[in-house]
Amino acid sequence: MACIERIYSVSALIGGNKCNGNCRFCAAKSLRPQAKDGDSQRYWRNYAAAIKLSARYGGWSLSLTSSGEPTVDPEAVTKALDVYQGCAKQGAYFPNVNLFTNGILLGDDAFCDEWLPRWRELGLTNIAVSIHSVDQAKQTAAYGLTRYPDFRDIFQNIRRHGIGLRVTLLLRKGEVDDAASYAQAVYVLTEGYEVDNITSWPVGNADGSRNEFTPSRWGMFTIRRWLHKNAKMCHGHAWGGGVYDWHGNILRLTDYVTRHDPKKDFVRQLVVFQDGTVAYSWIRKGALCLK
Repeated sequence: MACIERIYSVSALIGGNKCNGNCRFCAAKSLRPQAKDGDSQRYWRNYAAAIKLSARYGGWSLSLTSSGEPTVDPEAVTKALDVYQGCAKQGAYFPNVNLFTNGILLGDDAFCDEWLPRWRELGLTNIAVSIHSVDQAKQTAAYGLTRYPDFRDIFQNIRRHGIGLRVTLLLRKGEVDDAASYAQAVYVLTEGYEVDNITSWPVGNADGSRNEFTPSRWGMFTIRRWLHKNAKMCHGHAWGGGVYDWHGNILRLTDYVTRHDPKKDFVRQLVVFQDGTVAYSWIRKGALCLK
């Protein structure tokens, strides 16, 4: 067992298990039953403990997500940010506080006018919108909808409230799954929509294993090779992947799930599950921190 020197971040599943999308390849569906069983006091106590522990070990990022869609439960987002704000006032501050979302409700001006100012005041710095395809029709189909909001409306609503915009460009077989499709999507997002911060990881199962929607190993190799040839690596992640500069834009490539290695001196993230469990990884077995 190595002595832990750094806990880089906290990822917290918040709210209930409802989602306004219906993706066939959603890994989070397997986590939804636990959202019904959690004790709220226990959950928020452990959530605050995870924030303080990560901050003590040099953590720099808090990410809010869900086994459903977090914006469907805006009060839970507000509560999570309010608890974080209390921790920050005690010294457990993160320079990056991110909300991961499918973006569906962020195309609604009234929703954004009601909630985004509150969330920004409570410390939200970035909203990361999950993109499955830069083609609006394919994005709509990926979420199982009849209509998905225009990307420009979503991005404009985030920007006009002074919150940083990020895009999670998901890598999925049959869509963005090799160097050519990745480069095309990056070009459309950066040049067409002026998105300058793009994170990507391959779609897979919640336990880190591959499934029918995961890009081929060759496809992933070509994406990494494209980044190596066309972008400048700013720094590598200790757990794999890295951050690249491409014409002044940030491109980040990483894994969806990293299995915790007790022989390493770092923890990529503490994960707060909706039943209140805190683990050293999305893979809970053998990596529990708090129960």
